[in-house]
Amino acid sequence: MGFSEIVGSVSHHLREEMLSSRVVHAYLLTGPAGTGKRTLADICARALCCQSQGERPCDACPSCRQFLSGNHPDFIRVKPEKSIGVDAVREVIARLSVKPYEADRHVVVIEQADKMTAQAQNALLKTLETPPGQDVFFLISTQITALLPTIISRCRVVRFHYLETREAEAALKARGLTEERARLLARLSQGSVGRALELDASEGWWQLRDRTLAALTALHEKQDVGVAAFPLAEKREQANDILDILELCARDLMVIQDGGGDVIQTDIEEKLRQQRFTGSAMLSGVMEARRMLSSNVAWQSALEMLYYKMVGG
Repeated sequence: MGFSEIVGSVSHHLREEMLSSRVVHAYLLTGPAGTGKRTLADICARALCCQSQGERPCDACPSCRQFLSGNHPDFIRVKPEKSIGVDAVREVIARLSVKPYEADRHVVVIEQADKMTAQAQNALLKTLETPPGQDVFFLISTQITALLPTIISRCRVVRFHYLETREAEAALKARGLTEERARLLARLSQGSVGRALELDASEGWWQLRDRTLAALTALHEKQDVGVAAFPLAEKREQANDILDILELCARDLMVIQDGGGDVIQTDIEEKLRQQRFTGSAMLSGVMEARRMLSSNVAWQSALEMLYYKMVGG
């Protein structure tokens, strides 16, 4: 994947910098999860190391092939386990003190940079101020406020946002998804291409949605609550996913019942139209169930309360 396959102005601006002499020593890519920060950081890193005289990254030269196989000697990736400690940062600094083996520079990508400890961030500061040679850092963060102001001030901040639905759909089609599938996933993910691709590959999520819908179908009156809750009561570890699905269904139901707006889950619109309860009651129940779970109420109790609320209990 190259710059041309990434939708949005951020990709265009970074491409121009990577292929010119305007590259700065440190970039901070920040924004919501699933907006392409890591993907674009990797493309930029490949472009900076690429040996092609034409379009970069070419994905064909020895440097690109090494990068794609995970073996480029001048590329450094840092990923947290629970956090990124000072020893990991000092190891990076030590590697930068050695002359690059093949490329003109080292390129460092620090994923979830907001998980660096304060000591690790302070250790990185001097290197960000005066990096050796032409070395370039890409810091990736969803929580910019967790970074020290001094770290932020030494980086060029590049902000990522969710795409418009049509842009996300185009990006998904470019990755080989059918038009119908791309449209559905773009809506389900609310413009997050990363989230859309996760959903596309997650057979478990679609199965959970089917199970959640089947449970709703069994719900008609108060005496049905126990039977309707039973198939989901054992899914405590997936409670938040179930509530997310129910909230999405509630919002689609409200659109259907109000007669205006676009339904997100077009693939199950007819099933939703057959439900007897209101979307507003369902949404209210979901919000109350979330509050109950945050107060450590048992999942089955929260689920049954939600169902009682839906049928007017």
